[in-house]
Amino acid sequence: MTESDLSIARAAGFSECAIALRRALTTTPVGWLLAVWFCWGRVPSDAIFLWLGTAATIWAGSLLVLQQLIVKGPKLALHRKRFRWIAALDGLGWGSLAWFLVGYDPVLDAILMALLCGVTSINAQVYGTYVSAYYGQIGILWGVSVLGLMLVTGSQSAIDYAAGLSVFIALTAYYTRAISQRLMEGIRLQHANASLAAQLRSALQKVELDAATDALTGQWNRRALDDFLKHQKTFSILMLDIDFFKKINDEFGHLVGDDVLRAFAQRLREFLRSGDFCARYGGEEFVVVLPETTLPTAREVAERIRTGVAELPLLNKPKVQVTVSIGVATMAQGQSINELFAAADAAVYRAKNAGGDQVRMHMDMPLQVHAL
Repeated sequence: MTESDLSIARAAGFSECAIALRRALTTTPVGWLLAVWFCWGRVPSDAIFLWLGTAATIWAGSLLVLQQLIVKGPKLALHRKRFRWIAALDGLGWGSLAWFLVGYDPVLDAILMALLCGVTSINAQVYGTYVSAYYGQIGILWGVSVLGLMLVTGSQSAIDYAAGLSVFIALTAYYTRAISQRLMEGIRLQHANASLAAQLRSALQKVELDAATDALTGQWNRRALDDFLKHQKTFSILMLDIDFFKKINDEFGHLVGDDVLRAFAQRLREFLRSGDFCARYGGEEFVVVLPETTLPTAREVAERIRTGVAELPLLNKPKVQVTVSIGVATMAQGQSINELFAAADAAVYRAKNAGGDQVRMHMDMPLQVHAL
């Protein structure tokens, strides 16, 4: 485990421990009721209520501070000291049991020591992801309990109980350390898996985007165009062909020609709506899909594109100014995609034959449909 992974695991473990401790503290009164049930009739009621008052005061203060800590976001670097104080006070509350409730009945003393062992075992799970606080909690519990046994009873049985509690706490601490290490490793692996999953999703999204994007212009490609058209019902298309593009390649070279295509694609997007779809169809041809757009509106968009392209040079060094021929077609009822594209292609052909820099509409006439 690297230092970075260890820091991440510790921070996550601290946060989980804070939430687990809050849950454990809310069930603490159940343990008090159990202790009172054992002691009732065997221990003076004033001793019972004095212990309950002491434990409840510590418990209420600890729970309040812990709740505030969680609301702020339990961060290891900021809250570790306060958290350890909460854990230590929790141990003090339970350890004080030996000061108030033992020494009245040998059998009861044994039961109460067993109760403290149970508390220690339960807290091992609570503090599993932040074991240093657990050591503080059981250390205080052990010290206060043993001191109470020695001072309150001072009998041989008290020594036996103290020895038994000490062995139990020592063994619990020993095994909890190993369990904590496995939990921290699990947190680290969980974080690493989440990070890898995020990287994989990002890589898959990039692959999908690359597969649907024209590498030269950054516009969508034919594959993306086909997928987009599958979900369209009422729409128009614009088929655009840069006029005399071969002349640009012959005069300036193919690298400049590539720059012209990139600049043309960027200029084209300036005249489209956010919901319009633009794809490079091949060579110097582009297709724009205008969803929910009628033929007259599509022609207006095409004219706006035509004048916008011709208005300013696409490149300044070298200075390259182009025009574009545009064919407009609208999907008719019963018409196939191939027929629609054949209509737009025929309109482009007429525009180019008329000298270019024109917008032409498709005509109602039989069309020779070729495979796209």
